[in-house]
Amino acid sequence: MIGETIEWLGAWTWFIAGILLLILEVLAPGTFFLWFGVAAMATGVVAMIHDFGWQTELILFAILAIAFVIVGRRYFSYDWKRSDQPLLNERAARLIGRDFVLAEPIVGGAGKLRIEDSSWRIAGPDLPSGTRVRVTGHDGALLTVVAAG
Repeated sequence: MIGETIEWLGAWTWFIAGILLLILEVLAPGTFFLWFGVAAMATGVVAMIHDFGWQTELILFAILAIAFVIVGRRYFSYDWKRSDQPLLNERAARLIGRDFVLAEPIVGGAGKLRIEDSSWRIAGPDLPSGTRVRVTGHDGALLTVVAAG
């Protein structure tokens, strides 16, 4: 009886499943359900053309889903073109190698450094104010500095 119900629905089952998966894709982040939805739609097209059993359609769907996920992930990967400013959203990384003048001294290995319109926490050797320092690294928003020579 279950087999008869599945056979009766046929290709439309795959189209409905594809639409539901595409709707789920809109509601969920990422592009994962998109490929399952496309695979379900493609299985529906094949089911309309050829009269396969539901078991064969299910295997076809699984194969198409895996293929679409692999091809889709490769084809639509993020690294298509490199940015001319790869550190645009990494402010601390952009400061590495630059020199600044301390407005406040570094005491006990910690201090603050004013850079443009921001105040940064810094770590480095104890240095008096007015010393030129070079940013050598960062740990999140904490900059590591040394005396610039």
